[in-house]
Amino acid sequence: MRPSKSVRTALLATISAAAIAVTGAPAAAAESRSCTYVDGTLCLHESKWFNGATVEYPAPFGTDCVNSSMGFLGWLNLTDYSLRVYEGVNCTGISYYVPSGDLHNVQAPLSSFKVV
Repeated sequence: MRPSKSVRTALLATISAAAIAVTGAPAAAAESRSCTYVDGTLCLHESKWFNGATVEYPAPFGTDCVNSSMGFLGWLNLTDYSLRVYEGVNCTGISYYVPSGDLHNVQAPLSSFKVV
């Protein structure tokens, strides 16, 4: 059984707080803002520990490939869309399926995504 969006959001907040406690510094935003974790957004994290720089993308994304402004290792998909995230720019290389509501991380940085 998959946990609700509110449970995943609370889990992410706990993980982020633990990372801050370990590193002693708050997460820095990759762009002008950090992730809000509201429904309808995709939040990409520079770190697989969900700390460090973040980039938020509000849905809808359209059907084109979106290149992230940073490499990312973790994500929280709070959209109603299933996505595919890619290792390379322009949606090339190794990819992973990302269902709606997915909280996940990987070992190698990813660069782009699109709706599937």
